[in-house]
Amino acid sequence: MISSFTDFLNTLPAEITLFLFFIAASFFLLIFVKFFGKLGLYIYGVLAIVLGNIQVLKGTHLTFWEEPVALGTILFSLTFSVSDILTECYGRRAAQRSVWLGFSSALMVTALMTLTIGIRPLVGEGSTHPFIQGHKAIEVLFKPSIAIFSASLIAYVVSQFLDIFLFQKLKDLWPEKALWSRSILSTGTSFLIDNILFSTLAWVLFAEIPVSMKTLIWTYILGTYALRLLMAAGSLPLVYLARRLLVKAPDDTL
Repeated sequence: MISSFTDFLNTLPAEITLFLFFIAASFFLLIFVKFFGKLGLYIYGVLAIVLGNIQVLKGTHLTFWEEPVALGTILFSLTFSVSDILTECYGRRAAQRSVWLGFSSALMVTALMTLTIGIRPLVGEGSTHPFIQGHKAIEVLFKPSIAIFSASLIAYVVSQFLDIFLFQKLKDLWPEKALWSRSILSTGTSFLIDNILFSTLAWVLFAEIPVSMKTLIWTYILGTYALRLLMAAGSLPLVYLARRLLVKAPDDTL
């Protein structure tokens, strides 16, 4: 059943399946907010950063872009929506806590799965044995390049804290109005910084063979920035809906 569904999705243009993915990810964000309130935002932020780091290992081709595009952009972008919602409804410290939760969770998953890979696998079994195949799959998913992993976490923390800082400053200037403008301005700026930091660290400073400046700018920095700006605009209704839902959502002390 699931295999047939994914086979059907593979016949569609990548833009359509990415849009469906965005709808599904947005739906779950609103469900988490409606039923779990602030706690749901924390959980969603953790899941998004962990799953995004796995999804980024897969790439696809878009009809309007020659270079392959790594996935994960949607989930990573929605973590900024989570930060904006938390800052808007609960303040800067609540949003910063979400960032540290995401950072710590990514570290924990990487550390524990690295130890899992280090446990001696089955020996004397055929290559088609489920445990052998599982070990190889885990190696692919959780044996990260130190350069990519370090660049990802550094860019995540810096850009998220910048987003929270800018959003709060803009909110102080316009306390009751212009939620859309402070969300777009803070997120759009933070996306650019995230792209610059991650791309420069991963593909130049930490890379064994650095890419050219032209490739760095046009492929890695600007290549996904337009898509992320589109994501920022598309996520605006989520921020408004989440703010409305949080009025009636379960309260907590986190």
